[in-house]
Amino acid sequence: MKPHLSDKQMALVILSRQLLLVVVVSTLFFYIQGEAAARSALIGGGIYWVPQCLFSMRVLAFNAEQATPDSILADFYSGAGIKFGSTILLFVIVLKFMEVQVVPLFTTYALALLMQWIFSFTLNNRY
Repeated sequence: MKPHLSDKQMALVILSRQLLLVVVVSTLFFYIQGEAAARSALIGGGIYWVPQCLFSMRVLAFNAEQATPDSILADFYSGAGIKFGSTILLFVIVLKFMEVQVVPLFTTYALALLMQWIFSFTLNNRY
């Protein structure tokens, strides 16, 4: 039986694997469709990855020794709010002010999101 990862270790593993996924998908778009598609894929992955980093930092920053169930829940909800708000903000900025190819952008975003679900359910095998 393999040892369980701590929450912080699991978050770092998931974030690093998601970043690797974004780079690999962007590289594939570069070779298949060119530089503009690769840039759009990187941006799409970034729109997912940056808010996920903010969420992870917020949720994992609390002091477990002094935490109550209410404070843990409040930290989680505030982290989710930060993630949701920053995701919306990034989408608005990118879609309004940048020239991107929509298919690579949303493909990479969706793959990063899908990998988050897969990692969450399988990596530590405790959910």
